[in-house]
Amino acid sequence: MRPLSWQIAERCRPPGIWRRLVPVVLALFWGVAGLQARQCAVCDGGIGGDCYLMTDKVTGLEQVICDRCILLNTRCYLCGMPVKNGLMTLGDGRVLCARDSKNVVLSDDEAKQDCADARDELDRLFSRFTTFPKTNATVVMVDRTQMDQLIQTPGFDRQCPSVYGYIRSRVVAGGEWKHPINILNGLPKYRLMAVCAHEFGHAWVRENLPPSRDIDRDSEEGFCELIAYKLMERLDQPAQMDLIKNNLYTRGQFDLLLEADTTYGFYTVMQWVKCGTDNCLREEEPDRIRKIDEKRLLKPRAETPAVPLVFAPTPVPDVLTLIGISGAGARRLALINDRAFGVSESGKVRVGPTNVTVRCLELRSNSVLIEVSGSTAKQELFLKSK
Repeated sequence: MRPLSWQIAERCRPPGIWRRLVPVVLALFWGVAGLQARQCAVCDGGIGGDCYLMTDKVTGLEQVICDRCILLNTRCYLCGMPVKNGLMTLGDGRVLCARDSKNVVLSDDEAKQDCADARDELDRLFSRFTTFPKTNATVVMVDRTQMDQLIQTPGFDRQCPSVYGYIRSRVVAGGEWKHPINILNGLPKYRLMAVCAHEFGHAWVRENLPPSRDIDRDSEEGFCELIAYKLMERLDQPAQMDLIKNNLYTRGQFDLLLEADTTYGFYTVMQWVKCGTDNCLREEEPDRIRKIDEKRLLKPRAETPAVPLVFAPTPVPDVLTLIGISGAGARRLALINDRAFGVSESGKVRVGPTNVTVRCLELRSNSVLIEVSGSTAKQELFLKSK
């Protein structure tokens, strides 16, 4: 059955263009009438006059607001919606709506435990690839006033622009890295854990990038967002994953890194961040994520030339080992010890304290067929059963 607007239009049957416009006008009329019949999402009152649509930043849904509530100055700092009843005001002046106030972590001890849990989950999630700073990283919860003071300090323009977290890594006497991390208090548990993962991503970058690596700031932010995204995926938090995907401040670099992670695997992304030949990714050339400068791999990153730093290379097996297989179709890759291979590719692989040249002959479902330089025998490496 056709909508009422079309039935009325057919009965009127006005000539020419007006005949086509009347159904549209009537549909708009009924749509507006439907909005006006709804209740205001803020005060729960009926909407008799003008109404407005606002997006709830927590749920991502549009809500109808009456012409009175739209003028309220009190806005929830999480969802961005006007707040009239049941609001909570934090010590620094931030306001929370009744719904969001039930989900935030207000205890500093509980917040620090959530951050510690996030750090431990990161190690479990990325155990095949790397580890994150732990004993040399400290997390402090701060309020909005303290966070505003931090981001106004000299040098912040080279740091993470997140309004929820701040890190200023530095090298202290003896060449040890220190990573003081400040995180805004009063966040929901999983938002807090995502912010913490993002900041630990910055700490990892500081310790692992060689001095010659000039990575674009948006690419670094995108990589840290990817780490937070993968943690939220592990913890089954789709709402937080959507928040990360819909945040545009990395100018598309997160989307490209996420696509690269899906296509080539996280190891390839990590290697590009450490020693890629490009300082950022470009949509028209996604395969350049695999272009790396191997000369940078074992060079430490020095924050200041006055303090000598010595980093040991990432430990690798003493024998050729198939760590993992990622990607699909022609883009499948095999991670052997510390290097990823496509079919017919050759390269040096570290084996204990030395290295050998390997050529990938064939990629199978759970194994890879290789040939080692200096030997005519073919070897098949199998994935270890979990």
